Amino acid sequence: MTTQTQQLREEAYLSLDADEPERALELGKKLLELKQVRVFEVVALALDQQGKADEAIAALKTGVDKAPNAFALWQLLGNILSTSKKYQEAKDAFQRALSCPGADSDGINYDLAVSLRSAGQTLEAMQVCDSVSSAEWGIKVRTLRASLLNNAGRNEEAAQVANGNIAELLSQTDVSDDEMQDLAQNYSELARAHWLGRRDGNAAFENACRALEWDRADGSALWLVRELMAMKTPSSHWFRLEVSGQWHFPLEPGQAPPPFAASFDVVADTVDDALRYAQNIEPPEIRESMLVTAVEDKGPYPDHLQGLYWRSPYAFFTDD
Repeated sequence: MTTQTQQLREEAYLSLDADEPERALELGKKLLELKQVRVFEVVALALDQQGKADEAIAALKTGVDKAPNAFALWQLLGNILSTSKKYQEAKDAFQRALSCPGADSDGINYDLAVSLRSAGQTLEAMQVCDSVSSAEWGIKVRTLRASLLNNAGRNEEAAQVANGNIAELLSQTDVSDDEMQDLAQNYSELARAHWLGRRDGNAAFENACRALEWDRADGSALWLVRELMAMKTPSSHWFRLEVSGQWHFPLEPGQAPPPFAASFDVVADTVDDALRYAQNIEPPEIRESMLVTAVEDKGPYPDHLQGLYWRSPYAFFTDD
């Protein structure tokens, strides 16, 4: 690989990490001119970030036609097909990836197990999950196993696995961003185990909130909070709230606590109710400071449970 090609690839992946798919596509076109097969991965990821899953799938199918032994392209194709709920096609793509020379079998089998879980094929997902043997995948495999145990109704076992994972992660001196998501998922599975197995709403809510401390947008935790509230009315609307507030401690030594902004997608009867739902799972110290600065009413949503469906990261503002 030439220095130019390597630089273009690195810039393209940095653009994807920075959520700049348009820039990644520009760089992808340059890589295509240099006849780089991995360009199809860059293009597909960029298109998927733009919400163009069908175009991403088409790009990857072109890629695997040109490079049928490129396991990374087959694996990515399986992942995007799975998120598009095309589970049988996804399974076929993962199996093709596994048959490629030099395939990363543990990584592919992990992704296959996640896809099988999404397809509701819990027992097969467990079997595939158990085939992942590398220590590198240890915590992720055990986290997935906790989820599968909950799905299988083996909630006490799920709680035991999740508690072990949490203890291991919290024993570390530093927790990476990726491990923060692992913590969130394990707290979510622990919450699910308390709710599905024991109908212990208090313990379920407590652990769901802990999950959301580690990952503000953890879907399973947000689902459980809505499930516990169990509120549905014919007058419900979907609101996108833009909210400002005051943080409760300095982010830098010698500086005052900064103001912040965040966005929330909420189903509620009124804007005031929507703000209250958003406040309920934020740190108690900032709740009273939270004010709605803008609202988008996306229309009636009577068939969905009320509560929070998504929230953005905080945007902090400093004097710099």
